Amino acid sequence: MELRKEFVIPLNEKKLPLFAETIGYNPDQEAITRHDGYPYFHWLQSINGTGTVHYAHQTITLPPAHGVLFMPNVPHSYTKQSHERWETCYLTFDGPFVKELLTNLNLYTTTFFTWETKAPLTVFIERALKQEETKRDTFNIKTSSLVYEFLLTMGRYAQLKENRLLRAERDLNDVIVWMQHNISNPEAGLEDMASLLNLSKRHFNDLFYKTYHITPYAFFISLRIKEAKNLLLNSDTRTIKHISEMTGFRSPSHFIATFRKLTGMSPGRYRELH
Repeated sequence: MELRKEFVIPLNEKKLPLFAETIGYNPDQEAITRHDGYPYFHWLQSINGTGTVHYAHQTITLPPAHGVLFMPNVPHSYTKQSHERWETCYLTFDGPFVKELLTNLNLYTTTFFTWETKAPLTVFIERALKQEETKRDTFNIKTSSLVYEFLLTMGRYAQLKENRLLRAERDLNDVIVWMQHNISNPEAGLEDMASLLNLSKRHFNDLFYKTYHITPYAFFISLRIKEAKNLLLNSDTRTIKHISEMTGFRSPSHFIATFRKLTGMSPGRYRELH
């Protein structure tokens, strides 16, 4: 298919609940940067090749059978990922009914989607471009129906696909909450943390380190030392032995050695100085 871009803004757009502004196909997508976003809802999907999309401090990859829906006026940019061609198609649309429909379909947000390659969404825009009615539809009734059908198809076949980093941070946040609740448990360890995410210890350790640039063990120890500092400062009656037990250390000597390593002083000296 050759480069196609149809401008289909209706003459009576204010009277239509939905309307298409443009619909098109690009056999070799050029780099686009929109500092102020686009004034209409903007759907972009990858047909062949792979693109990279940037928005809201996120970077996502857009291979075939993936698409992104931009809300109006959301700054964004996209470009092909390599020197190979990146084939895309797109649809821009608006109307007073769009927000309500997208909300009901749980799609009212700038985010990206994936679907099965054989799903109707893959060829929806290509088929629409082949329909000659689009050109002859002066009042845009057909393209208004097209937008409605497209959004329903999206709602049925497209699945939200989270950024891997964001998903990892969300899952690991649950582990951090678990750590906070298990500071006093000397038996809590890497195997317990990994099991929360159904991962092997090695995979979990790698995921945590790639996300936070610290091992989960070191992070857990830092939480325990932080809690120990609070206990040292807020109670003069608790002994070092008692505080070591409350923060999950197996012995006072291990607690003192770890505390000194991370703070440069013993727990007793820390209490005296603060």
